[in-house]
Parts: sequence; C-alpha cells; structure tokens
Amino acid sequence: MNAVEAQALRRAGGGETTEPELVARLESPLPRQLGVGSGNCLFVWGTCFHQSRAIRELRIGLRGAEQPASAVGMPRPDLFEALHPDRDPLAARDVDPRSDEDPLGRSYRSGFWAIAGFDPVTAPARAELSALAILEGGGEARASLGELELLPALGEPSPWPSNVASESSRVAICMATFDPPAELFASQVESIRAQTHADWACFISDDASSPERLGEMVAVLGDDPRFVLSRAERRLGHYGNFERALGMAPAESDYVALCDQDDRWNPEKLATLVAEIGDAKLVYSDTRLVDPRGTVIAGTYWSRRRNNHTNLGSMLIANTVTGAASLMRRDLLELALPFPPRLGHPYHDHWLAVAALATGRIAYVDRPLYDYVQHRQAQIGHAAANAGSPRGPRALAARVRRAASAPHRTFASWRAMYFFDVCRIALFAAVLERRTGAEPVAPHKRRVLRRFVDVGGSWPSFAWLGARRLRALAGRTETMGAEGALMRGLAWRRLAAALSGRRLPFPQVRGDSRVPSLAEASGQGLIAHQATRTLADKTRPLDLDVRGDAPVRVNLLLPTIDLRHFFGGYGAKLNLARRLAERGRRVRLVTVDPTPPLPRSWRSEIESYEGLEGVFDLVEVEFGREASPVAVNPSDAFIATTWWTAHVAAAAVEALDARRFLYLIQEYEPFTFAMGSYAAAAAESYELPHRALFSTELLREWFRREQLGVFAAGAEAGDRDSVAFQNAITAVPKPSAAALQDRSSRRLLFYARPEAHAARNMFELGLLALARAVEAGAIGPEWELHGVGGVSEAPSIELGRGAVLEMMPRRAQSDYARLLEQYDVGLALMYTPHPSLVPIEMASAGMLTVTNSFANKTPEAMAAISTNLITVAPSVEGVAAGLADAVRSAPDFERRSAGAAVNWSRDWQASFPDELLERIEGLLDG
Repeated sequence: MNAVEAQALRRAGGGETTEPELVARLESPLPRQLGVGSGNCLFVWGTCFHQSRAIRELRIGLRGAEQPASAVGMPRPDLFEALHPDRDPLAARDVDPRSDEDPLGRSYRSGFWAIAGFDPVTAPARAELSALAILEGGGEARASLGELELLPALGEPSPWPSNVASESSRVAICMATFDPPAELFASQVESIRAQTHADWACFISDDASSPERLGEMVAVLGDDPRFVLSRAERRLGHYGNFERALGMAPAESDYVALCDQDDRWNPEKLATLVAEIGDAKLVYSDTRLVDPRGTVIAGTYWSRRRNNHTNLGSMLIANTVTGAASLMRRDLLELALPFPPRLGHPYHDHWLAVAALATGRIAYVDRPLYDYVQHRQAQIGHAAANAGSPRGPRALAARVRRAASAPHRTFASWRAMYFFDVCRIALFAAVLERRTGAEPVAPHKRRVLRRFVDVGGSWPSFAWLGARRLRALAGRTETMGAEGALMRGLAWRRLAAALSGRRLPFPQVRGDSRVPSLAEASGQGLIAHQATRTLADKTRPLDLDVRGDAPVRVNLLLPTIDLRHFFGGYGAKLNLARRLAERGRRVRLVTVDPTPPLPRSWRSEIESYEGLEGVFDLVEVEFGREASPVAVNPSDAFIATTWWTAHVAAAAVEALDARRFLYLIQEYEPFTFAMGSYAAAAAESYELPHRALFSTELLREWFRREQLGVFAAGAEAGDRDSVAFQNAITAVPKPSAAALQDRSSRRLLFYARPEAHAARNMFELGLLALARAVEAGAIGPEWELHGVGGVSEAPSIELGRGAVLEMMPRRAQSDYARLLEQYDVGLALMYTPHPSLVPIEMASAGMLTVTNSFANKTPEAMAAISTNLITVAPSVEGVAAGLADAVRSAPDFERRSAGAAVNWSRDWQASFPDELLERIEGLLDG
C-alpha cells in the first residue's frame, strides 16, 4: 500500500493496520416473510466491494451457510458515478482521497447476484442474509444484507366441507379470481356444477376484488356448500393468488384441478382427467378457443406450435401445460408449494409442469375438455402465450437492423432477457434441485436442472441451447424459438463484463449490470422511443398492496433521493414530513422515480440540513419503484410534491376510493419546460382532484388570479381548499453597517445555473446583462464576479474588458451561508411566479440583490420582503440597469444592513407553526 492509498483509507475511517469494512448493499427487495416448505431459493442482487482488497470469491446466503454468488465483480458505473460524481468511470479508477466510502475506486466492479438457498424449518424463524467475501491474499470479510422471517409454509389447507358427500376420488378445484366479468364467472361456475364427476369441492382465492365484483360472485355461488370463497387481504397478483388457491386444497383430497375464472368446462372434464391420470403426476387436455359469445376460434390449442409433455429441457424453456386444462395428484403440492419467489413474469402452470415432469410423468388427453374464452381482460391469452420469437431470414435481418440503429436498446433488451428469462428458469431449477434431494429423479433430468442453474452461461450450456434451435427443422416447435432469447441473455452476461471499462463507438452501450425494473424491461417492446417511455414511466402509478392490516400513514411522494439535486424544495418536503410526524402522524417518504445508488452516508448528509436533524428517526422511507408493491392502508393519505408525483398520487387515491390528495405546490411547473408534452402533463396535474399547499402567498395569489388548480372553481373554493407557507431560507446573521463597511474588496455573486433543467433561472440573460454592465463601465475592474449554484463544475467565463465570471461548484448548506456573507451585490433571476429563495437569502446577507419581476411579483411586492431587493424587468437592459443601481448603491451600508432584516421565515418551526399544521391536517383529512 503506497502513501496515497494509505491516506485515502484513513479518510475512509481505516488505516494501514485496520481492516476496512466490506461495503455491501442489497438492491433486490427482501421479502418480509418467505415460505420455505421442503426448501426454497431467493434470487438476490446488489453491490459489494472491499475498500482496499480484491475479492476472490463472494458467497451469499444465511449467516454461516453462504453459497457462491452466480456473478461477482460485475460493472456498476452508476454506483461509481454516485460515489465519485466528478470522475469519468472509464478513466483511471485508482485513488480518490475525497471519497470516504470508496477511496480506491473499487465500486466500479461491485455488481453481484446470487441464488440463496434455504433449508426447511419446523417453526417460524428469523434469519440473517449475509455476504461473505473471500479476499485475495487470504482473509475474509462479512457484511449483513438484511433479515427475513422463514416460515414452514404460507398457510394451512382448508378442511374438506363437512356437508359435501364423498364416495370416490375427491377433487379439490382451485380457482383464482380478481374482478371477474360477471357473466363469464357465472358461466364457469355453472359448468363446474354440471360435472359428471360429483366428488369435488371448489376453493376460490379472490385477489382483493372490488366490493361490487365480490358481491356479484357471492350472488352467483349462493348457498352452495361445495364452493368455499376466501378473499385475500392484499393483492397477490396472478402468480401469488394461484399459490394461495392451491394452499387451500384440503389434505384429504386425492386430486387438485386448476380453474380460471372465465372459462367453460365440458361436463366430463373432471371424470376424464381422473380416469386418464394413471401413474402420472399431472394430466392435462387440449383446449378449444372461443370468444365470449361461444363462437369457436380454433378447435385446438396447438394451432401454432407442437405440444410437449415429455422433454424437461423444453418444458423449462417454454411451458406447454395450460393450468386450466390440468389435474394433478394432491401429493405434488408437497413438492410445489410454496412457489419459488417471483422473478420476472413467472406463471403458476409453468412451475407446476416442471415440478411434475422433473419427478415423474405427465399425461395428455388429446381432445378439448373445456372452452378457453379469449377476451381483453384475460391475464394472458392464447395468442400471447404462443407468440414466440420471430424466426426466419427476415426476422434475423430486422433484428440486425435494430441492433445497428440502436445498439443500446438491443443491449438493454438482452440484459432484461438474462435476468427475467435466464435467471427465472435458473431459479425454478435451483428450487427443484433443493427440493428433490431425496426424490427419485432420473439422472438425465438432474443434468438438465444443473445445466439451467448455471446462470453464468458456460460455453457447453450456450452450445446446448444453440443446438436445440435446430430441432425446429424437424418440426419440434414446442419452445417457439425461445432458446434464442436465452442465448442473447447469456451473451449479454459475457459481454457486460468484457465491455466494461472500454470506450465504444456507441457510448450508450456500456458494461452496466444493474437489474432492470420490470416496467423498464417490459417497456422495451412497447414504445421504442426513450423520451416517450420516460414520460410514461414518470406518471406510471405505483404498484400498491392495499391491506387492512397495514398501518395508516401519510405518504409524501418524492421524485427520488439524489444528493446532487438536493435543493431548497426538498427541505420543504422533508420538514413538512417531520412536522406532521411530530404531531403524531405516521409519515412515510415514498420515491416514485428510480433511486440512484446512494452512499452509506446519505441519511446523515440529509440530516445535516437546517431543520432535518434526526428526521429519519421520525419518518419512514420507501423506495417505491424498487420495493414493489408498496403496502398501503385503505385510509392512507397522499401528498404530491411535483407535477408527476401528482399524477401518481391521483392514481393512488383512486385505488383507495379516496377523494383528493394534498398537492405541495412550489412552482407553476409548466414554466419549467418548453411548450410541449411535459408542459401539458404538468398543467394537467392541477386539474387532478386535490387540495393545495402553496410555498408562498405570492404563488397562491398568482393561481387565484389565473383561476388555476383549486381556484378553477372560484376564489372562495380555492381559499377553502388551500393554504400557504414560507420556505425557510438559509439563516445568515444580520450584518451591521460597520461590518459591511470594513470589507476591503467588492464582490458580486450570480446565481448561475447553466443546466437545461434550470432554464427558468435565465442564466443566459443574466450573463448578457453582466457583460452589458461591464461594457458600460457600471461594473469596474475592482469588482470580483463569481457564479454559484450549478450542479457540476463549469469553466470560468470571460465577459470582456478583462472581466471574468469565476464559476464555483455548488456548496453544502453550511458553506453556502458563510459564502453569502462575503458578497456585496447579488444577482438571482427566476422567470416564474415564485419569488425564489436565493434572492431573499442574498438580501438577508446584506447584498443589494437584482431579481426580476413576473406578473404579481412586482417591485412593490418584493420590496415588502426586503428593501435590498431591486426588482427589474426580465430583459438584458432591465437587469443591466438593476446591476448598475446595485453597484452604485453598494456603499450605502446602512441601507444594506436594514434591508437584511427580511420579512421571511428563517427556520422551519416558524414556517410550519402548529396553527398552520392544523389547517394542513384538515386539508389532508377532508
């Protein structure tokens, strides 16, 4: 270790003789509870690096029983950029003494993922998931990744209905429902009642349907004792709801049949399947496709591909067993339940089919035994289930053209294929390996499972998939060419590592091993236009899990948590959350955008801001896009804080049957965009059902004048449904006239934000006005000109006549307060109704500050805040004249000292007094 490295490590809290700790983050949602059954596995991912030493091997799992990770040392440029914001991840990644967390730049190759295994438990038990790093040169380091509760099973089976007679083979029909179309549900129930095999009972797991649909279902079922309806307290989704339905199957039943909510069974369906199952684990039949009116679309399910019920490899790659056509032995559930945790888009019938085929035989009845109704509300229809990948020369040529025109999109789609296709199948195979340890499984089937568990993609596995593609030439089309998608996913796995750290002709393509969100992955095939997908993603509703047992919360929606963009508006959001929590509310911050990797110190950095000391001891944090679904109570309240969070909040209150959300409005946000889609979506947010909390009375007055938002129904309604507060400015001690006079230099500070997203701060206009004032001699050579406020460092700018605007990086809040005390004249512009906090802060430091007028933001209104504010027309001439006035009046130290007593809140207790909070709570609850 050289001297520079040693110094860097000392900054990180270590030293030459102290072992630096392992820095590990788990990014995959860790379930609160995991049913284990006869063994289960969990696919997890995140980042892990050692601050000073290379990791030779990474093991993930229960503490003391970790297993080798599937991938380690994968590129994560996003984490590197978060920890080293001013460094190019493709440049040298050696030493960064300023970084406490990653002084040696090891975060770049920190990505990992793993399949963690869990053995059976006899009682609920808390378990700690750990990362164990085997270090180069010897030694180990360990880090905790979180805790979860392991359960023997997810629930107890239902008893067989006591008033349902049984003389032969008992069949438990397991149906999963969610808001079923009333007529189709009634038709399905009547077809079950008409079965010639009479020894059945139907167990219905309802996935928290609406009260109206639930009432319709109860009416259809009537008092028939053969139907047992159980409504889940929270949404489970299609996969989880079928798992729950199967869990209801009584232990004394002989067979289990799956049932959809909207099909029609032939009267002999159950009798035929019971007769044909023989020694098989599972039997299924062909299917007739019909429309809701009963018109036949196709007489067989196998109109597009070949059926398969014997080849385990093909079954793992692409399922051919339709759940609603199936009947299985009850003892198969001992192996199949609980299901493997959800990864990507798994299907219950696929899992049951591979479990049955891995441990035994599947039988097939070659004739339709039910009508598969095709309609828009179906979870997945025949066409979608049998679409497959386009094949042939034209499809290949089209794929090559897409890759050449947009290589980054192609690379991203391959990444999604790897995680949500390859790894999903690998998880199925790993769970089967663990559960069949003592089962008689044929050796060739064990080899198939082992081949799929290899998610690293060994060359033999890759070649095996390639050879399988040739089977289509012999008419074996059961997988619909899905091997190609798996091969592209495995190719991404190899290329992601090989391309990391290299500059390519197409810079969008880089070694990025983040696991994409499901929405990001599914969006690949929907709209091939990034800006459009971004707009759709920003306004996409949160995936909510509405639960009566969840605590009642106030959910304050944040865009994200990004320390590089933690400006004053965030202070208002978090201080509002804090003050509501102090009044006894259970408050949760919920992010609605993807959250970038955060340094370990992110909580303490935020709590260093004025008013936010200990805020995370009072409020919860939920990363809404990463933790899906978000558990909410039907009585929860929502606070929106930006235009797109307003769209998300509107969808949430609609899902909860609530009336309105509270909208924290800190700007008229359409003005932050050019006229177009984003401006229109921002303007639409004020038409959504809400009550308003304005960040200034000036802004509220502008909404009243323009009859916008809550004031669209008139001034009286708007005043009833809104209230205003003042964002607390950075507190600067009021300077005395003598202190101002003692300064030897003359300095001007420009709030200079050249970024496109800060266009409302009129950087270009301010720069032109400065140059005009210099040219006119209003600003002489004795003045030092500085710019501050930009997110990233910018070069100094020559203004002519030897004058230079020295650009300074953004400052921490405490440094910013000290910076303000060093200047005489300020320039801060904002071409919107909001007065902006910066000119008020400058004025409070004794600066004569030039700002611009806008509508009711008049010179008189701004002077009422501080006489140090010089408010001028938003033009080059107007701002240049204001600068000349400020420079000329700078020696009037008495004026500057008096004007520093601004009529504005300087602390958050004053911004949110109790009487105002009572009104805010009334708006939340009303």
